[in-house]
Amino acid sequence: MMPNNNQSDEGKSSSKDMDMSTNEEVLHSGRDSPESSESDELASSSEGELFGKRRRVATPASSPFKTPPGSPFKMPMTIPSPSPPQWISLEELMTVSNGVTNMALAHEIAVENDFQLQKYMPPENSLEKQVKDTVHKAFWDALQEELAEDPPSFQHAINLLGEVKEMLMSILLPQHSRLRAQINEVLDLDLIAQEAEHGALDVKRCARFVIDTMGRLCAPVRDQDIEALREVDEVVNMFKEIFRVLELMKMDMANFTIQSMRPTIQQHSVEYERKKFQEFIDRQPNALEVTKTWLYQAAEAVKASHPPLGPAEGAAANTPVTSMDVLGHAYIMLLQWEESKPFPETVLMDQGRLTEIGVKCRQITLIASILLITHNIVGAALAGLQGFTDKLKGMLGVLLGDMQESSFNVEETLKNVSEQVFKEVDECLEAHGFPRLDEKRRDILKAQVQGVANPDNTIHNLITSRTHGFIQSVIMAQNPAGQAKVPGGLTAVKMELFEATARVLRIVRHNNAVFGPYYTDIISELLPTGTVQTEQ
Repeated sequence: MMPNNNQSDEGKSSSKDMDMSTNEEVLHSGRDSPESSESDELASSSEGELFGKRRRVATPASSPFKTPPGSPFKMPMTIPSPSPPQWISLEELMTVSNGVTNMALAHEIAVENDFQLQKYMPPENSLEKQVKDTVHKAFWDALQEELAEDPPSFQHAINLLGEVKEMLMSILLPQHSRLRAQINEVLDLDLIAQEAEHGALDVKRCARFVIDTMGRLCAPVRDQDIEALREVDEVVNMFKEIFRVLELMKMDMANFTIQSMRPTIQQHSVEYERKKFQEFIDRQPNALEVTKTWLYQAAEAVKASHPPLGPAEGAAANTPVTSMDVLGHAYIMLLQWEESKPFPETVLMDQGRLTEIGVKCRQITLIASILLITHNIVGAALAGLQGFTDKLKGMLGVLLGDMQESSFNVEETLKNVSEQVFKEVDECLEAHGFPRLDEKRRDILKAQVQGVANPDNTIHNLITSRTHGFIQSVIMAQNPAGQAKVPGGLTAVKMELFEATARVLRIVRHNNAVFGPYYTDIISELLPTGTVQTEQ
Protein backbone atom coordinates (compact mmCIF):
# COMPACT_ATOMS: atom_id res chain seq x y z
CA MET A 1 0.00 0.00 0.00
CA MET A 2 1.12 3.54 -0.70
CA PRO A 3 2.16 5.58 2.35
CA ASN A 4 -1.00 7.53 3.13
CA ASN A 5 -0.25 11.17 3.93
CA ASN A 6 -3.87 12.18 3.99
CA GLN A 7 -4.44 11.37 7.61
CA SER A 8 -1.38 13.30 8.74
CA ASP A 9 -1.49 16.09 6.18
CA GLU A 10 -5.16 16.86 5.93
CA GLY A 11 -5.81 17.83 9.48
CA LYS A 12 -2.69 19.89 9.89
CA SER A 13 -2.38 23.59 9.40
CA SER A 14 -0.15 26.38 10.55
CA SER A 15 -2.82 27.48 13.01
CA LYS A 16 -3.33 23.98 14.40
CA ASP A 17 0.41 23.57 14.87
CA MET A 18 0.29 26.61 17.09
CA ASP A 19 -2.72 25.29 18.97
CA MET A 20 -1.10 21.94 19.68
CA SER A 21 2.02 23.69 20.97
CA THR A 22 -0.10 25.78 23.33
CA ASN A 23 -1.76 22.71 24.82
CA GLU A 24 1.38 21.96 26.83
CA GLU A 25 1.50 25.52 28.09
CA VAL A 26 -2.15 25.40 29.16
CA LEU A 27 -1.78 22.02 30.83
CA HIS A 28 1.21 23.33 32.81
CA SER A 29 -0.27 26.74 33.53
CA GLY A 30 0.30 26.30 37.24
CA ARG A 31 3.80 27.62 36.44
CA ASP A 32 4.99 30.26 37.20
CA SER A 33 -5.30 65.90 15.00
CA PRO A 34 -7.64 64.89 12.37
CA GLU A 35 -11.22 65.99 11.90
CA SER A 36 -14.46 64.02 11.92
CA SER A 37 -13.63 62.50 8.52
CA GLU A 38 -11.24 60.15 10.30
CA SER A 39 -14.18 58.63 12.18
CA ASP A 40 -15.83 57.85 8.87
CA GLU A 41 -12.63 56.24 7.57
CA LEU A 42 -12.40 53.96 10.58
CA ALA A 43 -16.06 53.01 10.48
CA SER A 44 -15.89 52.19 6.76
CA SER A 45 -12.55 50.37 6.80
CA SER A 46 -12.20 46.72 5.81
CA GLU A 47 -12.67 45.85 9.47
CA GLY A 48 -15.50 48.35 9.83
CA GLU A 49 -18.05 45.73 10.75
CA LEU A 50 -16.13 45.17 13.97
CA PHE A 51 -16.97 48.63 15.21
CA GLY A 52 -20.59 47.86 15.94
CA LYS A 53 -22.32 47.45 19.27
CA ARG A 54 -20.29 45.60 21.87
CA ARG A 55 -21.44 42.19 23.00
CA ARG A 56 -22.69 42.00 26.58
CA VAL A 57 -21.90 39.02 28.74
CA ALA A 58 -23.81 38.39 31.93
CA THR A 59 -21.94 37.17 34.97
CA PRO A 60 -23.14 33.72 36.02
CA ALA A 61 -24.84 33.42 39.37
CA SER A 62 -22.17 31.10 40.69
CA SER A 63 -18.54 31.72 39.94
CA PRO A 64 -16.39 28.74 39.00
CA PHE A 65 -13.73 29.91 41.44
CA LYS A 66 -15.36 32.27 43.96
CA THR A 67 -13.37 32.77 47.13
CA PRO A 68 -15.00 31.19 50.20
CA PRO A 69 -16.31 33.64 52.85
CA GLY A 70 -13.69 34.58 55.37
CA SER A 71 -10.86 33.72 53.02
CA PRO A 72 -10.27 36.86 50.90
CA PHE A 73 -8.52 36.37 47.61
CA LYS A 74 -5.04 37.91 47.64
CA MET A 75 -2.91 38.23 44.53
CA PRO A 76 0.88 37.83 44.75
CA MET A 77 3.18 40.38 43.20
CA THR A 78 4.73 37.73 40.97
CA ILE A 79 3.57 34.57 39.26
CA PRO A 80 2.68 32.10 42.01
CA SER A 81 4.87 29.15 42.76
CA PRO A 82 3.72 25.76 41.49
CA SER A 83 0.91 24.04 43.33
CA PRO A 84 1.51 20.58 44.83
CA PRO A 85 1.64 18.01 42.03
CA GLN A 86 -1.68 16.42 41.17
CA TRP A 87 -1.67 13.02 39.52
CA ILE A 88 -3.74 12.73 36.39
CA SER A 89 -4.41 9.58 34.41
CA LEU A 90 -3.43 9.24 30.76
CA GLU A 91 -7.11 9.02 29.84
CA GLU A 92 -7.87 12.29 31.64
CA LEU A 93 -4.82 13.91 30.05
CA MET A 94 -5.94 12.90 26.55
CA THR A 95 -9.49 14.10 27.27
CA VAL A 96 -8.19 17.50 28.35
CA SER A 97 -5.82 17.69 25.38
CA ASN A 98 -8.51 16.80 22.86
CA GLY A 99 -10.93 19.26 24.41
CA VAL A 100 -8.40 22.09 24.24
CA THR A 101 -7.48 21.17 20.65
CA ASN A 102 -11.11 21.18 19.52
CA MET A 103 -11.73 24.45 21.34
CA ALA A 104 -8.66 26.00 19.70
CA LEU A 105 -9.73 24.88 16.22
CA ALA A 106 -13.24 26.28 16.70
CA HIS A 107 -11.67 29.52 17.98
CA GLU A 108 -9.44 29.84 14.92
CA ILE A 109 -12.37 29.36 12.56
CA ALA A 110 -14.55 31.85 14.45
CA VAL A 111 -11.95 34.60 14.93
CA GLU A 112 -9.79 34.33 11.80
CA ASN A 113 -11.87 35.02 8.70
CA ASP A 114 -9.02 33.91 6.45
CA PHE A 115 -8.41 30.64 8.33
CA GLN A 116 -7.71 27.70 6.03
CA LEU A 117 -6.31 24.24 6.45
CA GLN A 118 -2.95 23.86 4.75
CA LYS A 119 -1.03 20.80 3.73
CA TYR A 120 1.68 20.07 6.23
CA MET A 121 5.17 20.10 4.79
CA PRO A 122 8.06 18.91 6.96
CA PRO A 123 10.98 21.34 7.23
CA GLU A 124 13.69 21.10 4.63
CA ASN A 125 16.68 18.96 5.63
CA SER A 126 14.74 17.58 8.60
CA LEU A 127 14.85 13.91 9.54
CA GLU A 128 11.09 13.72 9.03
CA LYS A 129 11.38 14.90 5.43
CA GLN A 130 14.29 12.56 4.70
CA VAL A 131 12.34 9.55 6.02
CA LYS A 132 9.23 10.57 4.11
CA ASP A 133 11.13 11.03 0.84
CA THR A 134 12.96 7.73 1.29
CA VAL A 135 9.76 5.77 1.94
CA HIS A 136 7.96 7.35 -1.01
CA LYS A 137 10.86 6.73 -3.37
CA ALA A 138 11.02 3.09 -2.29
CA PHE A 139 7.30 2.68 -2.94
CA TRP A 140 7.35 4.21 -6.40
CA ASP A 141 10.48 2.26 -7.32
CA ALA A 142 8.70 -0.97 -6.32
CA LEU A 143 5.73 -0.04 -8.51
CA GLN A 144 8.04 0.70 -11.42
CA GLU A 145 9.74 -2.68 -11.03
CA GLU A 146 6.43 -4.58 -10.90
CA LEU A 147 5.12 -2.94 -14.04
CA ALA A 148 8.42 -3.64 -15.82
CA GLU A 149 8.20 -7.38 -15.16
CA ASP A 150 7.29 -9.78 -17.95
CA PRO A 151 4.45 -10.40 -17.56
CA PRO A 152 3.81 -7.29 -15.45
CA SER A 153 2.56 -7.57 -11.88
CA PHE A 154 -0.32 -5.29 -10.95
CA GLN A 155 -0.67 -5.82 -7.19
CA HIS A 156 0.70 -2.38 -6.24
CA ALA A 157 -1.26 -0.73 -9.06
CA ILE A 158 -4.52 -2.31 -7.87
CA ASN A 159 -3.85 -1.15 -4.32
CA LEU A 160 -3.25 2.36 -5.67
CA LEU A 161 -6.50 2.31 -7.61
CA GLY A 162 -8.29 1.28 -4.40
CA GLU A 163 -6.84 4.27 -2.55
CA VAL A 164 -7.67 6.59 -5.44
CA LYS A 165 -11.25 5.30 -5.40
CA GLU A 166 -11.54 6.04 -1.66
CA MET A 167 -10.18 9.54 -2.14
CA LEU A 168 -12.61 10.25 -4.98
CA MET A 169 -15.52 9.01 -2.87
CA SER A 170 -14.45 11.27 0.01
CA ILE A 171 -14.86 14.44 -2.05
CA LEU A 172 -18.22 13.54 -3.58
CA LEU A 173 -21.25 15.52 -2.47
CA PRO A 174 -24.56 13.82 -1.59
CA GLN A 175 -26.08 14.83 -4.93
CA HIS A 176 -23.35 13.04 -6.91
CA SER A 177 -25.24 9.72 -6.93
CA ARG A 178 -24.74 9.01 -10.65
CA LEU A 179 -21.05 9.80 -10.47
CA ARG A 180 -20.69 7.60 -7.40
CA ALA A 181 -22.27 4.72 -9.27
CA GLN A 182 -19.99 5.31 -12.25
CA ILE A 183 -16.88 5.27 -10.06
CA ASN A 184 -18.01 2.02 -8.43
CA GLU A 185 -18.56 0.51 -11.87
CA VAL A 186 -15.29 1.53 -13.53
CA LEU A 187 -13.10 1.08 -10.43
CA ASP A 188 -14.59 -2.27 -9.38
CA LEU A 189 -11.53 -3.76 -7.68
CA ASP A 190 -12.74 -7.36 -8.00
CA LEU A 191 -13.22 -6.94 -11.73
CA ILE A 192 -9.88 -5.15 -12.06
CA ALA A 193 -8.15 -8.02 -10.21
CA GLN A 194 -9.71 -10.52 -12.63
CA GLU A 195 -8.54 -8.46 -15.62
CA ALA A 196 -5.03 -8.37 -14.17
CA GLU A 197 -5.08 -12.13 -13.64
CA HIS A 198 -5.94 -12.69 -17.30
CA GLY A 199 -3.50 -10.03 -18.58
CA ALA A 200 -6.28 -7.74 -19.79
CA LEU A 201 -5.87 -4.85 -17.36
CA ASP A 202 -5.32 -1.44 -18.94
CA VAL A 203 -3.95 0.68 -16.09
CA LYS A 204 -3.76 3.80 -18.24
CA ARG A 205 -7.46 3.54 -19.09
CA CYS A 206 -8.33 3.47 -15.38
CA ALA A 207 -5.98 6.37 -14.69
CA ARG A 208 -7.53 8.47 -17.48
CA PHE A 209 -11.01 7.81 -16.07
CA VAL A 210 -9.74 9.02 -12.69
CA ILE A 211 -8.31 12.18 -14.25
CA ASP A 212 -11.56 12.90 -16.11
CA THR A 213 -13.52 12.44 -12.89
CA MET A 214 -11.16 14.73 -11.03
CA GLY A 215 -11.70 17.35 -13.74
CA ARG A 216 -15.45 17.21 -13.09
CA LEU A 217 -15.05 17.55 -9.32
CA CYS A 218 -12.19 20.00 -8.89
CA ALA A 219 -12.45 23.69 -8.13
CA PRO A 220 -11.58 26.09 -10.99
CA VAL A 221 -8.25 26.81 -9.30
CA ARG A 222 -7.20 23.20 -10.03
CA ASP A 223 -8.05 23.24 -13.75
CA GLN A 224 -4.44 23.96 -14.70
CA ASP A 225 -3.24 21.01 -12.58
CA ILE A 226 -5.73 18.71 -14.32
CA GLU A 227 -4.62 19.85 -17.76
CA ALA A 228 -0.97 19.25 -16.84
CA LEU A 229 -1.96 15.81 -15.55
CA ARG A 230 -3.50 14.89 -18.89
CA GLU A 231 -0.11 15.47 -20.52
CA VAL A 232 1.63 12.84 -18.34
CA ASP A 233 2.02 9.55 -20.18
CA GLU A 234 4.25 7.37 -18.00
CA VAL A 235 2.13 5.33 -15.54
CA VAL A 236 4.18 5.83 -12.36
CA ASN A 237 4.49 9.58 -12.84
CA MET A 238 0.80 9.70 -13.68
CA PHE A 239 -0.11 8.09 -10.35
CA LYS A 240 2.27 10.39 -8.50
CA GLU A 241 0.53 13.42 -9.94
CA ILE A 242 -2.93 11.95 -9.37
CA PHE A 243 -2.22 11.57 -5.66
CA ARG A 244 -0.69 15.05 -5.43
CA VAL A 245 -3.69 16.73 -7.06
CA LEU A 246 -6.21 14.60 -5.15
CA GLU A 247 -4.65 15.72 -1.88
CA LEU A 248 -5.04 19.33 -2.99
CA MET A 249 -8.66 18.68 -3.93
CA LYS A 250 -9.38 17.11 -0.54
CA MET A 251 -7.90 20.19 1.13
CA ASP A 252 -10.07 22.41 -1.11
CA MET A 253 -13.14 20.46 -0.04
CA ALA A 254 -12.22 20.72 3.65
CA ASN A 255 -11.73 24.49 3.39
CA PHE A 256 -14.99 24.83 1.45
CA THR A 257 -16.76 22.99 4.27
CA ILE A 258 -15.17 25.29 6.87
CA GLN A 259 -16.20 28.36 4.89
CA SER A 260 -19.77 27.07 4.63
CA MET A 261 -19.97 26.26 8.34
CA ARG A 262 -18.24 29.43 9.58
CA PRO A 263 -21.48 31.38 10.32
CA THR A 264 -22.79 28.46 12.40
CA ILE A 265 -19.45 28.04 14.17
CA GLN A 266 -19.27 31.76 14.94
CA GLN A 267 -22.81 31.70 16.28
CA HIS A 268 -22.09 28.92 18.77
CA SER A 269 -18.35 29.35 19.38
CA VAL A 270 -18.68 31.52 22.51
CA GLU A 271 -20.81 28.97 24.36
CA TYR A 272 -18.70 26.09 23.06
CA GLU A 273 -15.37 27.64 24.06
CA ARG A 274 -16.64 28.59 27.49
CA LYS A 275 -17.99 25.09 28.06
CA LYS A 276 -14.72 23.45 26.99
CA PHE A 277 -12.67 25.86 29.09
CA GLN A 278 -14.84 25.16 32.13
CA GLU A 279 -14.28 21.44 31.61
CA PHE A 280 -10.56 22.17 31.57
CA ILE A 281 -10.80 24.17 34.81
CA ASP A 282 -12.76 21.36 36.46
CA ARG A 283 -9.81 19.04 35.82
CA GLN A 284 -7.13 21.67 36.54
CA PRO A 285 -8.32 23.85 39.48
CA ASN A 286 -5.22 26.07 39.26
CA ALA A 287 -5.64 26.68 35.53
CA LEU A 288 -6.11 30.46 35.88
CA GLU A 289 -3.06 31.38 37.95
CA VAL A 290 -1.28 33.29 35.18
CA THR A 291 -4.53 35.04 34.21
CA LYS A 292 -5.01 36.16 37.82
CA THR A 293 -1.47 37.51 37.98
CA TRP A 294 -1.94 39.31 34.64
CA LEU A 295 -5.12 41.05 35.84
CA TYR A 296 -3.55 41.83 39.21
CA GLN A 297 -0.63 43.58 37.54
CA ALA A 298 -3.02 45.49 35.29
CA ALA A 299 -5.11 46.57 38.30
CA GLU A 300 -2.03 47.76 40.17
CA ALA A 301 -0.86 49.77 37.15
CA VAL A 302 -4.27 51.38 36.68
CA LYS A 303 -4.61 52.22 40.39
CA ALA A 304 -1.14 53.78 40.33
CA SER A 305 -2.26 56.05 37.48
CA HIS A 306 -5.39 57.08 39.46
CA PRO A 307 -3.98 58.48 42.73
CA PRO A 308 -6.66 59.29 45.29
CA LEU A 309 -7.48 62.97 45.56
CA GLY A 310 -7.35 64.83 48.85
CA PRO A 311 -10.40 66.41 50.53
CA ALA A 312 -9.37 69.83 49.28
CA GLU A 313 -9.72 68.70 45.70
CA GLY A 314 -13.20 67.33 46.28
CA ALA A 315 -14.32 63.76 46.44
CA ALA A 316 -16.62 64.28 43.49
CA ALA A 317 -13.63 64.81 41.23
CA ASN A 318 -12.10 61.46 42.18
CA THR A 319 -12.90 59.01 39.38
CA PRO A 320 -12.89 55.43 40.70
CA VAL A 321 -11.03 52.68 38.88
CA THR A 322 -13.49 50.42 37.10
CA SER A 323 -13.17 46.85 35.92
CA MET A 324 -13.28 48.13 32.34
CA ASP A 325 -10.21 50.29 33.07
CA VAL A 326 -8.37 47.24 34.37
CA LEU A 327 -9.41 44.97 31.52
CA GLY A 328 -8.58 47.58 28.87
CA HIS A 329 -5.10 48.09 30.27
CA ALA A 330 -4.66 44.32 30.59
CA TYR A 331 -5.32 43.84 26.88
CA ILE A 332 -2.80 46.59 26.03
CA MET A 333 -0.23 44.80 28.20
CA LEU A 334 -0.52 41.80 25.89
CA LEU A 335 0.78 43.90 22.99
CA GLN A 336 4.03 44.44 24.93
CA TRP A 337 4.31 40.98 26.50
CA GLU A 338 7.78 39.73 27.31
CA GLU A 339 8.56 36.57 25.38
CA SER A 340 10.00 34.84 28.45
CA LYS A 341 6.82 35.23 30.51
CA PRO A 342 3.98 32.68 30.29
CA PHE A 343 0.96 34.00 28.44
CA PRO A 344 -2.38 34.23 30.32
CA GLU A 345 -4.39 31.05 29.86
CA THR A 346 -7.53 32.81 28.61
CA VAL A 347 -5.72 34.41 25.68
CA LEU A 348 -3.33 31.60 24.79
CA MET A 349 -5.16 30.85 21.55
CA ASP A 350 -4.65 34.46 20.43
CA GLN A 351 -1.00 34.69 21.49
CA GLY A 352 0.34 34.54 17.94
CA ARG A 353 -2.09 37.17 16.68
CA LEU A 354 -1.49 39.52 19.61
CA THR A 355 2.28 39.15 19.29
CA GLU A 356 2.05 39.98 15.59
CA ILE A 357 -0.14 43.02 16.29
CA GLY A 358 2.29 44.13 19.01
CA VAL A 359 5.14 44.05 16.49
CA LYS A 360 2.99 46.02 14.05
CA CYS A 361 2.28 48.63 16.72
CA ARG A 362 5.98 49.01 17.45
CA GLN A 363 6.59 49.48 13.74
CA ILE A 364 3.86 52.12 13.59
CA THR A 365 5.26 54.04 16.56
CA LEU A 366 8.80 53.99 15.15
CA ILE A 367 7.64 55.24 11.75
CA ALA A 368 5.51 57.98 13.30
CA SER A 369 8.36 59.03 15.61
CA ILE A 370 10.90 59.22 12.77
CA LEU A 371 8.50 61.23 10.61
CA LEU A 372 7.90 63.64 13.50
CA ILE A 373 11.63 64.01 14.16
CA THR A 374 12.34 64.63 10.48
CA HIS A 375 9.70 67.35 10.12
CA ASN A 376 10.75 69.03 13.37
CA ILE A 377 14.41 69.23 12.40
CA VAL A 378 14.02 70.14 8.72
CA GLY A 379 11.28 72.66 9.47
CA ALA A 380 8.93 74.54 7.16
CA ALA A 381 10.63 73.37 3.97
CA LEU A 382 8.81 70.03 4.22
CA ALA A 383 5.48 71.48 5.33
CA GLY A 384 2.69 70.57 2.92
CA LEU A 385 4.82 68.13 0.90
CA GLN A 386 2.49 65.15 1.30
CA GLY A 387 4.31 63.27 -1.42
CA PHE A 388 7.53 63.38 0.58
CA THR A 389 5.81 62.11 3.72
CA ASP A 390 4.22 59.20 1.85
CA LYS A 391 7.48 58.30 0.15
CA LEU A 392 9.43 58.42 3.41
CA LYS A 393 6.77 56.38 5.20
CA GLY A 394 6.91 53.72 2.50
CA MET A 395 10.67 53.54 2.71
CA LEU A 396 10.54 53.22 6.50
CA GLY A 397 7.95 50.46 6.20
CA VAL A 398 10.30 48.46 4.01
CA LEU A 399 13.36 48.99 6.22
CA LEU A 400 11.42 48.10 9.38
CA GLY A 401 9.43 45.31 7.78
CA ASP A 402 11.41 42.48 9.37
CA MET A 403 10.79 43.47 12.99
CA GLN A 404 9.01 40.18 13.65
CA GLU A 405 12.16 38.21 12.83
CA SER A 406 14.25 37.05 15.78
CA SER A 407 17.40 38.17 13.94
CA PHE A 408 16.16 41.76 13.65
CA ASN A 409 18.69 44.22 15.11
CA VAL A 410 16.99 47.52 15.81
CA GLU A 411 20.22 49.46 16.40
CA GLU A 412 21.83 48.39 13.12
CA THR A 413 18.58 48.93 11.25
CA LEU A 414 18.17 52.46 12.62
CA LYS A 415 21.70 53.32 11.48
CA ASN A 416 20.68 52.42 7.92
CA VAL A 417 17.37 54.23 8.39
CA SER A 418 19.15 57.43 9.47
CA GLU A 419 21.27 57.40 6.31
CA GLN A 420 18.24 56.81 4.09
CA VAL A 421 16.22 59.52 5.84
CA PHE A 422 19.01 62.04 5.33
CA LYS A 423 19.31 61.02 1.68
CA GLU A 424 15.56 61.41 1.08
CA VAL A 425 15.49 64.78 2.85
CA ASP A 426 18.51 66.05 0.90
CA GLU A 427 17.02 65.00 -2.46
CA CYS A 428 13.64 66.53 -1.60
CA LEU A 429 15.14 69.86 -0.55
CA GLU A 430 17.24 70.04 -3.67
CA ALA A 431 14.31 69.12 -5.92
CA HIS A 432 12.16 71.93 -4.49
CA GLY A 433 14.87 74.58 -4.55
CA PHE A 434 15.59 74.69 -0.82
CA PRO A 435 19.09 74.84 0.66
CA ARG A 436 20.45 71.49 1.78
CA LEU A 437 20.87 70.66 5.47
CA ASP A 438 23.99 72.03 7.07
CA GLU A 439 26.36 69.65 8.82
CA LYS A 440 25.00 70.43 12.29
CA ARG A 441 21.36 69.70 11.45
CA ARG A 442 22.40 66.64 9.48
CA ASP A 443 24.21 65.20 12.51
CA ILE A 444 21.26 66.03 14.79
CA LEU A 445 18.83 64.32 12.40
CA LYS A 446 20.92 61.15 12.18
CA ALA A 447 21.54 61.02 15.93
CA GLN A 448 17.86 61.44 16.83
CA VAL A 449 16.74 58.82 14.31
CA GLN A 450 19.34 56.35 15.55
CA GLY A 451 18.26 56.90 19.15
CA VAL A 452 14.53 56.80 18.59
CA ALA A 453 14.14 53.27 19.99
CA ASN A 454 16.01 53.98 23.23
CA PRO A 455 13.85 53.27 26.31
CA ASP A 456 14.23 56.88 27.51
CA ASN A 457 13.45 58.51 24.15
CA THR A 458 10.78 61.10 24.93
CA ILE A 459 9.29 61.30 21.44
CA HIS A 460 8.96 57.56 20.94
CA ASN A 461 7.54 57.07 24.44
CA LEU A 462 4.96 59.78 23.80
CA ILE A 463 3.92 58.28 20.45
CA THR A 464 3.75 54.80 21.99
CA SER A 465 1.57 56.08 24.83
CA ARG A 466 -0.78 57.78 22.35
CA THR A 467 -0.95 54.65 20.18
CA HIS A 468 -1.85 52.39 23.08
CA GLY A 469 -4.23 54.98 24.49
CA PHE A 470 -6.06 55.17 21.16
CA ILE A 471 -6.35 51.38 20.88
CA GLN A 472 -7.58 51.09 24.47
CA SER A 473 -10.17 53.82 24.03
CA VAL A 474 -11.56 52.05 20.95
CA ILE A 475 -11.65 48.48 22.27
CA MET A 476 -13.32 49.53 25.53
CA ALA A 477 -15.85 51.96 24.02
CA GLN A 478 -19.50 51.03 23.54
CA ASN A 479 -19.37 52.92 20.24
CA PRO A 480 -15.81 52.37 18.93
CA ALA A 481 -16.34 54.46 15.80
CA GLY A 482 -16.91 57.48 18.03
CA GLN A 483 -13.38 57.10 19.37
CA ALA A 484 -11.76 57.26 15.92
CA LYS A 485 -10.10 60.66 16.26
CA VAL A 486 -6.41 60.01 15.73
CA PRO A 487 -4.04 61.53 18.31
CA GLY A 488 -1.49 64.11 17.23
CA GLY A 489 1.65 62.72 15.64
CA LEU A 490 -0.11 59.63 14.26
CA THR A 491 -2.01 61.14 11.33
CA ALA A 492 0.54 59.93 8.79
CA VAL A 493 0.06 56.32 9.92
CA LYS A 494 -3.65 56.46 10.69
CA MET A 495 -4.67 53.71 8.25
CA GLU A 496 -2.12 51.31 9.70
CA LEU A 497 -3.30 52.30 13.18
CA PHE A 498 -6.95 51.67 12.22
CA GLU A 499 -6.08 48.25 10.84
CA ALA A 500 -4.16 47.20 13.96
CA THR A 501 -6.91 48.53 16.22
CA ALA A 502 -9.60 46.67 14.28
CA ARG A 503 -7.68 43.39 14.69
CA VAL A 504 -7.30 43.94 18.43
CA LEU A 505 -10.99 44.82 18.71
CA ARG A 506 -12.03 41.58 17.02
CA ILE A 507 -9.90 39.54 19.43
CA VAL A 508 -11.05 41.49 22.49
CA ARG A 509 -14.74 41.17 21.66
CA HIS A 510 -14.57 37.43 21.23
CA ASN A 511 -12.27 36.91 24.22
CA ASN A 512 -14.42 39.06 26.49
CA ALA A 513 -17.59 37.31 25.34
CA VAL A 514 -16.09 33.93 26.26
CA PHE A 515 -14.15 34.76 29.41
CA GLY A 516 -15.96 37.87 30.67
CA PRO A 517 -17.53 36.07 33.65
CA TYR A 518 -14.13 34.82 34.79
CA TYR A 519 -12.59 38.29 34.43
CA THR A 520 -15.43 39.87 36.43
CA ASP A 521 -14.94 37.45 39.32
CA ILE A 522 -11.17 37.98 39.41
CA ILE A 523 -11.27 41.78 39.09
CA SER A 524 -14.01 42.07 41.72
CA GLU A 525 -11.46 40.72 44.23
CA LEU A 526 -8.87 43.30 43.17
CA LEU A 527 -10.89 46.53 43.41
CA PRO A 528 -12.53 48.13 46.45
CA THR A 529 -16.16 47.26 47.04
CA GLY A 530 -18.48 49.47 45.05
CA THR A 531 -15.96 50.43 42.38
CA VAL A 532 -16.44 47.46 40.09
CA GLN A 533 -18.33 48.73 37.08
CA THR A 534 -19.04 46.67 34.00
CA GLU A 535 -20.80 47.39 30.76
CA GLN A 536 -24.55 47.39 31.03
